[in-house]
Amino acid sequence: MEYAGALHGGAFSRFDLGGPDQALIEVHYRVGVLLRARFGEFAARAELYHVSSHLGDEFFLDSGTRPISTSREGLELMLQGSPIPGLTVYGGPGALLRATRDFEPLSLRAGAGWESSPGSSARLHASVDVFSWAELEWEPAIAAEFGAGLGRGTRLGLLLGFGPSRAEQFLRQSERLIGVSVSHVR
Repeated sequence: MEYAGALHGGAFSRFDLGGPDQALIEVHYRVGVLLRARFGEFAARAELYHVSSHLGDEFFLDSGTRPISTSREGLELMLQGSPIPGLTVYGGPGALLRATRDFEPLSLRAGAGWESSPGSSARLHASVDVFSWAELEWEPAIAAEFGAGLGRGTRLGLLLGFGPSRAEQFLRQSERLIGVSVSHVR
């Protein structure tokens, strides 16, 4: 049996790329604590997280919207396995523990990730996540990432996503997202 823990954080921003000044619309911050126990090819993990969302100043000026800042804390529980080398599949429920808006507490998440073998010359990775929340009537949101390793523990990727928005200010609006990810694991 093997145990591991991690602290992680990220910032996710949305810009109006079709507008004249490409203004910042909103930014989400996420921090969390992840605990994992591995039993051979299977693992169980729990993540306690905090998310806060804030609208951009230009968005307020352009839209006349009043300021909205929200936050929530939640817990995700996942089971994961590796049916073949390099492939990991996972899934499980989540629950909000506290939210500044009336969100339904339950969610589901499932996905798969692939990494090329450690001995290959190019360290490639790809993943697909499917998220679903009760307040969106379980309509799925899908996110995919494709990328490569830059050095020991560092990865760069292209993120793509589509589905209903869970951002408080744009709840249920259909969205398509594109972005860049950078991660480092020690």
